[in-house]
This record gives sequence, structure tokens and C-alpha cells, in this order.
Amino acid sequence: MNATLLEKQLKIMNSFEQKYSGTPEKPNSFSTLIGSELVLSPQNEVPDVVPTEYFFKPEQNVVFLKHPRYIKFSTHSHSFIEMNYVLSGTCKQMINGKEVMLKEGDLCLLDTNVTHAIDQAGENDIVINIMIRTSYFDSALLRRLSGNDLLTDFFVNTIYKHKEDSRYIIFSKHSTSKLRELILQALLEYSNPQLCSKEAINSYMLLIFTELVRIYHDSPHNIDQPVMKKGIISEILDYMEKNYDTLTLDKTAEYFHFHPNHLTRLLKTNLNKTFIDLSHQLKIKNACTMLENTDLTVDQIANKTGYTNITFFYKTFKKFHGVTPAKYRKENQRLNQ
Repeated sequence: MNATLLEKQLKIMNSFEQKYSGTPEKPNSFSTLIGSELVLSPQNEVPDVVPTEYFFKPEQNVVFLKHPRYIKFSTHSHSFIEMNYVLSGTCKQMINGKEVMLKEGDLCLLDTNVTHAIDQAGENDIVINIMIRTSYFDSALLRRLSGNDLLTDFFVNTIYKHKEDSRYIIFSKHSTSKLRELILQALLEYSNPQLCSKEAINSYMLLIFTELVRIYHDSPHNIDQPVMKKGIISEILDYMEKNYDTLTLDKTAEYFHFHPNHLTRLLKTNLNKTFIDLSHQLKIKNACTMLENTDLTVDQIANKTGYTNITFFYKTFKKFHGVTPAKYRKENQRLNQ
């Protein structure tokens, strides 16, 4: 299948639309999930929180979907990042209580926990939803985006900082077909997986992010929206991930020519985390990788990730994942089989 055929296919009612959609005159209204089913609820006073597992399989980090037509989705939020790209027509949303109208060629990047409602899409309103787990943005990807202050700032704050405000960014560029091309090619790989499709999708995502930065910097509105410089933060995170098993505050501060107190303040201000918090986060993340993909004993993994006190490793691991390392291994190795 090529991009032209894919566009034609997107205009056909899919199985989800056939099951849940209303009509152009009487669209359905959904706001609540019970199990795996959408529940009709024209009015919903409390925003619904959409669970991540409704869209993502355990092994998935990125999901592409066509937004269903003839359905009104009342106010909801979720703990993953969402991008809405308007392939044709329009898309009207209420984001944080403000009406936002997206036109053909526009893309809206939504932070985690943003409350938004989506008005019904008509027959010619084709919107591609791209949903991304926050864990997808590891330090390696952030480093590759480090020259792009806009997205680095957005993703660093999304992943590491517990914040009261949730943000969104609108990218408007109707004259270019490059973003459209990249999204369609990524959607093709997702819809028709082949050899190395996962790697291809990752490559397309990086190209999509790069194109978004170019679009944003070419737009006049960016002058009035200064973005904090986060390049040094991504560099620090990258250093910490590469050296997670031998990390110390003094060594890290020395590497970046900072006083330890300055590094501590920098991390706390920008990420709302202490050096120790981040250090344990990286150690446990790498421990999970070893539990999923090696036959090393739990004690060996603890030592390899920099824990000399095995009891403390167990306690820290359970704090992050709610289960013991052995139970985590059993559950996740089964999922990957």
C-alpha cells in the first residue's frame, strides 16, 4: 500500500466508527470508559481519565490511530502525550477550557494531563492521532533533540517535572507537505508492519519532531513565546544514564564544571527531582532491562546497577514498581514471549 491508497482508505468508515459513531445529524457523545467499552454520556461534569492500556499494548511506545468521526468526546485527560494532525477538514477542541480550531495541515501537541474535549468530526474531517508514552523520551532521544529548545523544554518538563499547569503547542504550516508526508509514511509502517518497522517508525518520529521545530521557528508567534534553554539538562541526563552504575553528585558536578550545590539546584528547579531521585530512577530502569532480557540473578543485576546493599535494592525496586524484581521478571518475560 502507498500513501495515496492509505488516504483513500482513511476516508472509509473503519470498524471502530461503525461500532461507536452516530450520524452527521445526531453524533454520539462519549465520555466514560467501562472496561474496554465507551459509554454514552452526553454530559460529564468530572473529566474522565483515559487509561494508557486502552490504547497501548505492553510493548508499544507509539500508537497511530484515525480519529473517529460523528462522535463528541467530552472532557478527558491521559498520562501519555498526544499529537493530533489534521490531514483534511478541521478539528475543533476545547483545551484547558479554551476553544481551539485546527485546520488542514495543523498539528496540536498535547502535554500529559491536559483536559480537552473534542467536537464531532465530519465526513471529510480526517485527523490522525499519535499517542506517545512518556517513557519513549529517554535521555538518548532528548540528546538528539537538545539543539531544539522548544521540544526539549516541552518533553523534559512532561517527563520529569510534576507540575500544576499542562501545556499544548499548535504548529500551523499549511504550505508544506513534508510533515504530511512523514506522518503518512509513519502511519503506513504502523498499519502494515514489516521487517524493521519499529526502527522505521522511530526514525520517522525523530524526523517529525525535527520538522515541527522548523515549522515553529518559521512561525511569527514564536517570538512572543520564549522557551527555556534545556540543552544542558539533556546533556546532564545523558551523562547520568551512561554512568548510572557509578554515579555520584561530586563526579557529575565536576564533569560539568559545576559546584555540587549548583547542580542540585539546577536539577531541582528544572526537573523537580533531586540528584538521588534521578540516580535511582536510572538504576532501576536499567535493572528492568536486565530482568527482561538476561538470565542474570537478581543479586548480579543489583551489583551491575551500582547497588552494594541488596536489601536496599529490593526496597527501592518495589518503591518504583510495586513488586519484587523476581515478580517483575516473571510478568514481563511472559509478555515478551
